Amino acid sequence: MSFSFKIMSHINENKSGQLLVDHLTQVRDIALKTHKTHGKNKELDEIIEIICMCHDFGKASKYFQDYLKGEYNGRLKCHGEISAYFAYYMLPKKWKFIGFMCIKRHHGNLEPSTSLFEYNKKQLIKISNSIKENIEELNNIYKKDVSDFFELIQNEDFLEGPIDDFYDMEFEIEDYINTHYIYSLLLTADKTQLIRKGSAYENKTDVYDGYVKKYQQKIKKELVQKYPNIKDTKLFKIRNQIYEEVLNSIDNIDINKNHIFSINVPTGTSKTLAAYGASFRLFQRIYNESNKNIIPSIIYTIPFTSVIDQNYEVLENILKENNLKTFESFILKHHSMTPLEYKDNTLDEEREYRNYDARFCVENWQSTIITTTFVQLFNTIFKSGKNSIVNRFHKLSGSIIILDEVQAIDPKYYKIIEKIFDILCKKFNCYIITVTATKPLFLQGIELVKSNKEIFKQLDRIQIENYIDNPINIDTFCEILKEDIYPQSDKSFLIVLNTIKSSLYVLDELKTIEDRKVLYLSTAIHPQRRLGIINEIKNSDEKYILVSTQIIEAGVDIDFDIVYRDFTTMDSINQTGGRANRNAIKGKGILRLFYLIDENERPFCSYIYSNSLLDVTKKILQGRQIINENEILDINEEYFKAVDNIKSNDASNKIYKYIEKLEFNNIRKEFELIKDDIPKEDIIINYNKETQNCIDIILEGKGEYQDILNAWRTLNKYKISVPKKDLKNINDNCNNKKGMRILDKCYYDENRGIKITNMSIC
Repeated sequence: MSFSFKIMSHINENKSGQLLVDHLTQVRDIALKTHKTHGKNKELDEIIEIICMCHDFGKASKYFQDYLKGEYNGRLKCHGEISAYFAYYMLPKKWKFIGFMCIKRHHGNLEPSTSLFEYNKKQLIKISNSIKENIEELNNIYKKDVSDFFELIQNEDFLEGPIDDFYDMEFEIEDYINTHYIYSLLLTADKTQLIRKGSAYENKTDVYDGYVKKYQQKIKKELVQKYPNIKDTKLFKIRNQIYEEVLNSIDNIDINKNHIFSINVPTGTSKTLAAYGASFRLFQRIYNESNKNIIPSIIYTIPFTSVIDQNYEVLENILKENNLKTFESFILKHHSMTPLEYKDNTLDEEREYRNYDARFCVENWQSTIITTTFVQLFNTIFKSGKNSIVNRFHKLSGSIIILDEVQAIDPKYYKIIEKIFDILCKKFNCYIITVTATKPLFLQGIELVKSNKEIFKQLDRIQIENYIDNPINIDTFCEILKEDIYPQSDKSFLIVLNTIKSSLYVLDELKTIEDRKVLYLSTAIHPQRRLGIINEIKNSDEKYILVSTQIIEAGVDIDFDIVYRDFTTMDSINQTGGRANRNAIKGKGILRLFYLIDENERPFCSYIYSNSLLDVTKKILQGRQIINENEILDINEEYFKAVDNIKSNDASNKIYKYIEKLEFNNIRKEFELIKDDIPKEDIIINYNKETQNCIDIILEGKGEYQDILNAWRTLNKYKISVPKKDLKNINDNCNNKKGMRILDKCYYDENRGIKITNMSIC
């Protein structure tokens, strides 16, 4: 005879709801189903099941049931703590503390601080006695007699158990990863159960490298139509060679032994398509050949939001070329400026999620292919215990992670990232593909382009003219520029400076050149305008002069004849060189390297870059007046060997020590992928009707939660960060409302940024 369950988990506005037994079992089933697709070993099956089944145990109290009916709202309705102790009772000893922590904080942030171990014995006993009245139903839910738990909860030794375990246990990185993996599965399953009505998100399996190949053929055809002679160039053949070598290498690796790979080829050789082709082919090999039932995710990461739209557009075009619908449950873009919108047609009919549900699905990466930033990826790992971030941690398991422009990661974090990825690869079936033209001594794996050294030696697109042995001031530099630009109206010029102040000075000097269009890019220009400038250059045959900061370096697909660069680190020099003669159809591009100093004879580069890295670069380049492209690989290798010798592991070692003690708050503070030593404040430029509408939505509280949230995200496209010391020159013109510092368009020049006098150097 079946048992009649009565305890409720949730009640809707119409007073109908969900039984606790259904919520617990569906959360368990979603977590286990998701866990299974990661191919994780079965050791965790029982642990995940117990934690999911116990996480809402406390809802069985009369106090919580009355709360659901609107008849009680006191402290005794709280269910997290008693549920955590119940999991502590149910779990094997090794997992008791982790389970206790995950459940007690599943509605907040995971933090093993003093407050985690605080308890009110009288309150717990009252809640426990109330729950005990439902012992028969609980025994049916848990399929065992749990009555001895109600005796233990009154025992001081049992209540002190978690804190004793915390001080007795020795934690390793694997414990840290296991904790976040289990915690994220619990959070994901708990929220997904309500959002998707009991169904888990499932990755699609029809991810084929043939999709990329078809799109690649289209791109080649269009390029030949635009530049008929390009098919005879060495670069055209090299791009094909790279793509084929990458796929051939993926076909021949041992996917059970090899997990870290590299695509180390020159800039402008279609690395993005090669990376997508490699990941799609690897996806199919893992799915079809692995004995672990893995259905991978592909997580494509990029260091800068400035190029993420460009990368995502490639992914969309790949799918469109193959007549595939691009919906969020298959591909997803996630960064601070993307609207939080989510549709799903993996079910019988397309469903659009709204408000918090949409936000969760996006931030939880409920998609097969995710395009995101380094910040979002490494926050997932190192913003430890943050509910709103690490809920997606489980997506790393069984995933293919692409790190495009991997050289952008600060060397001080190499050691701890390698330790984390080593365990993710060996124990959690993760695969890493690094993509770079300047390969650092980091995440060393199998090179997928076997002939990459020969390819570097073959290319002869650019020549570096090195003038760093003779430092010059900015006025002299401007005179050199003008003398070069005036007689060459048939050439395009890119001038890359290190600071905003120096770049604006050069911009103003070059504006005097007649009959030439001079454009400007830096973080002083808001992101939406920057995107427009880049697209204007890409889609026009005009011979522009572009003055820029280093924001132009990595991943921006624009091409110039002659490039000027203020001195910087070797990896940045190489990236800047990648903006010259990218398609090898203009003879030979030129990169002229200068060493600029300010009025105090301080190098501008020293305001931005590490002195030790600058010294290494200077030492390597000193005395080399002309550097050809085929020499760059050897120079890069020399540079990164020197960087490896001087890099400090202090930050990595600190994080490792914090992990050993589960000091999550200190881990979060220590890991800052983008650290700016200059304190800054954000200013929103009220630029057009779109910004005004978003400001109105926020100030007036118009629309639903999702509308307000997306208004903030849209305003991020019109936001710039200004050094605090410059605010005194701006504040009188700003409106400060609801946490926004708003500047009217009349105080903003779209061609050079905020109108500031006496601006600071950066």
